[in-house]
Amino acid sequence: MKLLRSVTTNTVFQILARLISSGSSFLITLFVARQFGVNGYGELAKITTFVSFFYLFVDFGFNAIFLQMENVSSRFRDLFYLRLFMSVGLVVIVSVLGAALPYSSVSHIGYSPIVKLGILLFSVTLVTEGILYSATALFQKKLAYKNQALSAAWGAVVSLLLVGLVFFLSLPLLFIVLAFVLGGVVESLVALFLTKEAIAPLSIDTKFVKSLAVQTAPITLMLLLNLVYFRVDGFLLALMKSTRDVGIYDLAYKFFDFLIALPLFLSNSMYPHLLASEKNSRTPMAKVALYALVFFGLGLLLIIPVWFATPLLIFIKKDFLSSSLPLRILLLSLPVFFTTSILQWVLIAKKQQKFLLFVYAISLIANIILNIIFIPHYSYVASAIITDISEVFVLVLTFSYIILRRKSL
Repeated sequence: MKLLRSVTTNTVFQILARLISSGSSFLITLFVARQFGVNGYGELAKITTFVSFFYLFVDFGFNAIFLQMENVSSRFRDLFYLRLFMSVGLVVIVSVLGAALPYSSVSHIGYSPIVKLGILLFSVTLVTEGILYSATALFQKKLAYKNQALSAAWGAVVSLLLVGLVFFLSLPLLFIVLAFVLGGVVESLVALFLTKEAIAPLSIDTKFVKSLAVQTAPITLMLLLNLVYFRVDGFLLALMKSTRDVGIYDLAYKFFDFLIALPLFLSNSMYPHLLASEKNSRTPMAKVALYALVFFGLGLLLIIPVWFATPLLIFIKKDFLSSSLPLRILLLSLPVFFTTSILQWVLIAKKQQKFLLFVYAISLIANIILNIIFIPHYSYVASAIITDISEVFVLVLTFSYIILRRKSL
């Protein structure tokens, strides 16, 4: 009962934080779509999608290993400064790479000068995300996700106020990007304050950093492959299809991305308990099967209401009604995404990161090849179908591995 109460409470706070941040993002999406149309929204999607590829390098999977340590509070400063230095370096790298992205002034396919400038500006969020990831590690360890919700609320309020000012003054699209950046600054600073951890004076234990990096490497590679596997279709669409196609697919994926974050919240709340279970003995296979069944069922429950609500996209703007098709295709894989989410963290708790690395490497290669082949002919419809197929493949491999290795896991 205590476990259920703890998981439920902290899952609710994570969902609340997500609702706040996603709710504000959704309102901003409505503003951008109405003010700038599908092409303007597509430009914004190119900016955010490209930079978000690099959030994983800021995350680096450190939290999963950091949470397995006993003295996390005393090591918070090391984790904080490690991420801070990495994120500042990434800002430079992303800015250089963004400037080198291709663009055709004839077909208007690729990354325009405005988009490249937006990437430069939005890359600052790599620093704010690094601060948030470090703060979240403590929130997760202490099961204090209410602090995450509070910091998300502050960031959302600032972003919305600034976006409202942008529209009131009829400012260009880049000011929307600036609003996101400033909202992220406020959210990260509030989260850092709520950790109640001292970050001065500046210090970092190099031995600790090396040890953390070595232990984290398999998880980092797995998460990197996982991220690219999730986002590569949007990047390939931007290179091969029009900005309009990018905008239509990105809007559909934003709704889907919110839905597949729900099992992650549950998994985050359960991960400390999974670690404790593995430390004391081993998580029974019957319990793993129960987790998988519950997560699959929750995914099924969400499909029907969202499926019938997709025509409401027309209220954003008529052009975005086209997003209902890729969204419905993506919804078919929702129960699968729910199930693979918990199985992934069960395997990480059992220190099976190398197997997950193999799974996502194979899935990524197949995903890229299929998208390159089919995007030119079927655009975002192909990307949505390929996403479904890829996740089914991940589920089959992970579940088969658990069944076959049940005696040794």
